[in-house]
Amino acid sequence: MNENKNRPVFVVAGSDKRQLYAAIRLSRCADVYTYKTDGKAEGVKELVSFDELERKADMLLLPMPCGNGLNIPCACGQLTCRELIPCLAKRALVAGGKMGTAMIEYFNSLGFDTADYLRREELAVKNCVPTAEGALALAMNELEVTIHGTRTLICGWGRVAKACARLFAAAGAKASVTARDRGQLAEAECCGFEAFSLDQLFLRAGGFKLIINTIPAMILNEEVIRETQSGCLIIDLASKPGGTDFDACAKYSRRAVHALSLPGKCAPVTAGEIIADTALNIFHERSGINVT
Repeated sequence: MNENKNRPVFVVAGSDKRQLYAAIRLSRCADVYTYKTDGKAEGVKELVSFDELERKADMLLLPMPCGNGLNIPCACGQLTCRELIPCLAKRALVAGGKMGTAMIEYFNSLGFDTADYLRREELAVKNCVPTAEGALALAMNELEVTIHGTRTLICGWGRVAKACARLFAAAGAKASVTARDRGQLAEAECCGFEAFSLDQLFLRAGGFKLIINTIPAMILNEEVIRETQSGCLIIDLASKPGGTDFDACAKYSRRAVHALSLPGKCAPVTAGEIIADTALNIFHERSGINVT
């Protein structure tokens, strides 16, 4: 595996389909090994023991999310941070998505560098596309009408909301946008969308067959849910706990889906490659070694 001793060594560990495709992408420019992943990555050596490593890893890539405390999601039983220490070279980089404080402090205390790739701008921007496509696929599956002609409300005007607005409009939806910031509303209008303030959501909610929320705050509360039309589908893309009162949705028989981690579910290959590219950027910045 290590014909070129100048190539860095990366270990990809933990359970998530994206990990396999990240490993394949990384193998273009590094010697890559997987450990306790969801299956085997084509062209990448799967480790049973770290004794199989010719030299220790310069970077450890963990899944997204990394897990709770010091436990990492794993398809074949429990995987802990402690178990991974023997594979790491001195001052190695440990990169993961949504790394908790306990995990960061643990690795840092042992002299390892850490990075949360979920906080990186390039990952956030690129992930918008598979997120929007996943939301569109979900809406097409859940609704009994075509997206074309469906009055659709996008709540928010951040990166994900913009991607959703463009994609749903391209599919023929009659898309509107609601947000709190007047500058965002002006931008949405300039992009060709009807836009109105969140203050009007209670009054306007009944006009939409499909509502997509990207705002991580409780905006679709019981009062708003009660005003939505029968058969309205709500897709909440905001991180936990979301911005929808799901109990109220059940109470008023509104279909609601908290659609988290859509890139990994709908486009694991693309999502894994995005993670790999981001991890390589971090490795280059921290080590000064350009392996892309």
